[in-house]
Amino acid sequence: MNTLRRLIPSHLRFLLSVHIILMAIFSLFRYIMLVYNRPTYFFDMERSLTIWQAFKIGFGFDIAIASYAMLLPYVALTYLYFTKQSLARMEKYIRIYCGVVIVVCLVICAADVPYFRYFNARLNVSTIHLKNLGQVAEFISKEVKYYPVLALFAVGLWGMGRVMMRLWNQAWKYENVNSVRQKLTATFTASLLLSFGLWGGGAPKKPDMKSATFSNDGFINLLTLNPVHTWFDSYFEFDINVCSNGEARKTVQQALGVKAGTLADTLISPILKERTFKGAPRKMNVVLILMESMSADRMGLFGSTDQLTPGLDRLARNSVLFDQCYSSGIHTNCGIYSSVYGMPAVMMYHPMLNGVSEKTPFSGLPVTLKSAGYRTRFFCSHPKTFDNLDIFLEKNGFDKITDQNDYKPEEIANAWGVGDETQMARALTELDSMAVSDKEHPFFATVLTITTHPPYTLPANTKFVPKQTDPIKITYEYADWAISNFMDSCATKEWYDETIFVLVGDHGVNLSSYVNDVPLSYNHIPLIIHAPGIFKKPEVRSGLASQTDIYPTVMGLLQQNYVQNTMGYDLFREKRPYAFFSQDFRMCTIDDEYLYVARKSGKESVYAYRSPNPVDILDQYPWVADSMKLFACSHYKTAQWMIGKKLVGPVVAQ
Repeated sequence: MNTLRRLIPSHLRFLLSVHIILMAIFSLFRYIMLVYNRPTYFFDMERSLTIWQAFKIGFGFDIAIASYAMLLPYVALTYLYFTKQSLARMEKYIRIYCGVVIVVCLVICAADVPYFRYFNARLNVSTIHLKNLGQVAEFISKEVKYYPVLALFAVGLWGMGRVMMRLWNQAWKYENVNSVRQKLTATFTASLLLSFGLWGGGAPKKPDMKSATFSNDGFINLLTLNPVHTWFDSYFEFDINVCSNGEARKTVQQALGVKAGTLADTLISPILKERTFKGAPRKMNVVLILMESMSADRMGLFGSTDQLTPGLDRLARNSVLFDQCYSSGIHTNCGIYSSVYGMPAVMMYHPMLNGVSEKTPFSGLPVTLKSAGYRTRFFCSHPKTFDNLDIFLEKNGFDKITDQNDYKPEEIANAWGVGDETQMARALTELDSMAVSDKEHPFFATVLTITTHPPYTLPANTKFVPKQTDPIKITYEYADWAISNFMDSCATKEWYDETIFVLVGDHGVNLSSYVNDVPLSYNHIPLIIHAPGIFKKPEVRSGLASQTDIYPTVMGLLQQNYVQNTMGYDLFREKRPYAFFSQDFRMCTIDDEYLYVARKSGKESVYAYRSPNPVDILDQYPWVADSMKLFACSHYKTAQWMIGKKLVGPVVAQ
């Protein structure tokens, strides 16, 4: 052993040790991912071979990532090896670099496990921004449930530092006295092995996200991926360049019914559409309730047998229900952006915090209604600085944001602020005061609920009595109870009949009930419009709907003339041909029969999603994929082009 140590240069022994540590971390967490996040259907059949194949492909990813991580110190230490220089500062930096690499990989792999469980996607940058990091750390630090994890991380960090010191000292325990020939031989061999590692272990094909999609099982395909790879890959944009900007704009204009010879020809914006109504405008209030993680699959009306939403089910039966509505994305910021401002949220892209959008004026409900004399409010439970709400919303139409700082310390329920009942009570008080103080100017309010978001804890002093025992299901019972109480209280107010209530999920939730990698429960959401002063009987409308349709639909109910500069449909007057949405690494388009999926890896699929066990039928229906892909990509591309040109703001008819 000592002879072997003397033959292998010290810097190679050190780098090999670090490489092995990284491989061990990746392999361990892939196994944890399998055990912790396997879906409920997973053991319905034998999957040993596919699991083995997933780990085999995953090994290629792991060895490539570990090799890329070691490339820089390998080059630096090899230079020192041949020049016989002993630069203490350089060696110190290399040791620190390797330690940081191990810690970063450990953190990403650890965070990836719960992230996957909630988002059905490997860890990426779509929900994490420098502006949010401080608040996220504060949220975590306030939750007792996270303390054991934080303690384990601290111990692991300390232990990793000790290991790194030991590795460094052991590697240089024996002095290297090598001839030039020995140096060349060792360096050539190491370079060859490193090249194999960079290629993914010398496999016939270098591992990539497309080759990882080898199975019809979505979980198996995602299991192959390395979270460090997906994290850094998410910094690169999703490819939506299936056509030119001009062709994309023409496709969108045709889809939205924007005709030649109208405002769109002025080049102010390619999607301008002047909306005029025959009847007199209705001076009605508008209350938009964005329900956190409210998947349609959680409601009894959509087939759930858990009886979590008796209040929402009752409300939907006495309202207009759109049963084929889809969220724009799988994050709350996407739900706010699309529901309030009528634009689609692009894959892996924070729509309100991206360096461009926060500096750009937008159109949408608060902007248009404010210009018509409305007073506007936004209610959230957490600090308004999170997700850039303070800057984006206040710049685009909202007079005031009520947030965590407006509540007493004893009212704070958990790391995300107050519970739904406290927030709903505050919203009711403020809205009632607005209605009483000024009957000439209606109000528009958006209320964002929170309790159905992790860590799934109820307020300490709530009067709510759950029937369920599962903590997650209890929060849905609670949210339904709080919303129902709010609606019942509103019904006692004079302004109730003069108000349009819109209730919609900000996004759904991963219920692990889908065999492919696109759980529709994550985007299929309820859309309920309750307007007792307009609708005389309830109705279920089965046409496709999107959060981007809320703006033109509400404006149509108000019969308020305006110029639409968003990508939505008035659901009572127009028919949407497709709905499209983002699931981070996946772009999806859906109609009444088919679901098209384009993955960032380049893998495309078509599913007849209503069948009990949908399989990929892309080869049989390529024209379906072409049509759906062109529709979605044209809208995304045009939206991005308009934002870049600052053409998404309000426009007044000439």
